[in-house]
Amino acid sequence: MENLLIITTKKELKEILLEILIETDAPFSQDFKRLGKALPEFEKDKISKFQASKLIGITIPTLNKLAAKGQFRQYSLGRRRYFLRSEVITALRNNSI
Repeated sequence: MENLLIITTKKELKEILLEILIETDAPFSQDFKRLGKALPEFEKDKISKFQASKLIGITIPTLNKLAAKGQFRQYSLGRRRYFLRSEVITALRNNSI
């Protein structure tokens, strides 16, 4: 097998990887399909469990229970779980937390 050097920008690489992930049938590919071209906004708006718990003023186990109940959506990228700041704030405003 021949080695190949590919020169690309970070943006182009993200787009290529996103296309590959969408085309696969891996369990997590559904998250990528749902996000689609919204991925750049997702990157700006995503917060960790720790950040979300601090924003709401609750513990991480309580945050996990609320997410399991469907109070707000939890996103997965690999083994990490994220929340969208905008969705957490909307849930707070709607008093659903």
